[in-house]
Amino acid sequence: MVTMIMDGDNVLNRTELDFFLKGNTSLEPVEDPKPYPWVSENGWKDLQKLDGLGDTWNGVVDNLVNNGPAWKAWYDLEQPEQAEIPCDYTKKLSKF
Repeated sequence: MVTMIMDGDNVLNRTELDFFLKGNTSLEPVEDPKPYPWVSENGWKDLQKLDGLGDTWNGVVDNLVNNGPAWKAWYDLEQPEQAEIPCDYTKKLSKF
């Protein structure tokens, strides 16, 4: 219902919603190896697709690679949704 309201108000980003629901559906293998063992294969593949999905997401792969300890600490939190996301993504992202 919320997405229908957002769509009616022309504030729904359909590209991000589609990615959120499906992830990276490409059958192509990822060229770059995942940088850390704690990143899952599917998570790494999704990050490759997410990078460049929109201005907000440009550089997310480089941010993860260059700030691994900060991302790992956030990843290990019991409730990461309650904490600040590394690399100022908390400020960049919408509530959606």
